[in-house]
Amino acid sequence: MERILKNIPVIKVKDWAGERLEKYRGVKKAGESWEVSAHPKGISRVLMGGREKLLTELLKERGDEILEGFEEFPIMVKVLDVGRMLSVQVHPSDDDAKLLGEKDRGKAEGWLALSRGTVYLGLKDDDVDFSPSSLNKIEADIFDAFPIPPGLVHTAENIFLLEVSTPSDLTYRLYDPYGRETHAEKGRKCIRKLEVRKTRMRLEMEEFGVEMLTVEQGKGLAFTDDVFNVLVSTDSALKVVDAETEHALILGEYESCLVMPHTKYEVVGSGYFARIFPKKKKKG
Repeated sequence: MERILKNIPVIKVKDWAGERLEKYRGVKKAGESWEVSAHPKGISRVLMGGREKLLTELLKERGDEILEGFEEFPIMVKVLDVGRMLSVQVHPSDDDAKLLGEKDRGKAEGWLALSRGTVYLGLKDDDVDFSPSSLNKIEADIFDAFPIPPGLVHTAENIFLLEVSTPSDLTYRLYDPYGRETHAEKGRKCIRKLEVRKTRMRLEMEEFGVEMLTVEQGKGLAFTDDVFNVLVSTDSALKVVDAETEHALILGEYESCLVMPHTKYEVVGSGYFARIFPKKKKKG
């Protein structure tokens, strides 16, 4: 039975999209590539036995294996091609979402920059109009990482991003440069005074972790994890090998795969890739 499965993403067309993702997905104005998602607004697929299968179907068949320690598929993984500025936005916590009568859960996320660009995080002052100038402006370098917990106001422009989040699509727009509906009343109730942080090559959240790694030609990197892993290649022709069965999967540039829990695997080739893993809740 295959334990390393190539992901087939859901592509979302966006008016604010740049031109990077179109090159890799072949879709004009591709703004988001939902690499791994069991969310009803965009369910990704995997390639298994030469056939495409919805991630939700895979979970019905092998959920006991994949979801060991989790009540639901715990993360979403996206590649974002942000050309023009996103809306200024905030995500609620699970508790806020319940209090505000939402059906979707709250959202914690993190961004890892795949290009240089601009990220805006956290309000400078309490009494603001939520325009981008009211946020802290950060010039991001490649592989800078930004935790975005619930309650932290944020936006971005002219940047290619890897986004990892909890499985929610709940966003409150506070300011929108394109005249779309905003949700300032709900959003204000979710805003928290939080530390704005930037790290390099690694993103640590309570719910998940992301590490950017590099493999050199002739020197593979080996892993075994008790939770599933998602790998996203940022270079062409990286090979992911199941050490026990020797089944191998080739990942092209900005392609991704799902690795089953407890799989001994090795990444070989030459280039950078992200290893993403959910975290189990600590007991007690």
